[in-house]
Amino acid sequence: MENTDWISAAALALSLLFMLRVISLNKRVNELQSQLERMDSRSATGGGFIRPGGNAPTPLYVQNMEIAPDLERRLHLLLAEGKKIQAIKVIREARNLSLADAKNYIDEMERNR
Repeated sequence: MENTDWISAAALALSLLFMLRVISLNKRVNELQSQLERMDSRSATGGGFIRPGGNAPTPLYVQNMEIAPDLERRLHLLLAEGKKIQAIKVIREARNLSLADAKNYIDEMERNR
């Protein structure tokens, strides 16, 4: 083979490697974009994500402090028993809060007790 054949073969191999890398990076960008859309939709429902360039959304525990009396009673019982983590879990599931918002809610409940 002549030198030009070797150079052509090497250029073709490098082109294929670059093409595979571009495809891989494109896939990763799409995954990150999907994650960002999920986080953005979560922030629209009060999930606690702070939008870049904007103010933090008002957490649900600040927007509406009222909860069902039986849920409030259960939370007070859990706190009285020293089961703060369990109380956070209960309010998080009941109100569909982020972990931070649920913790803040329980902390506020403890302060007002």
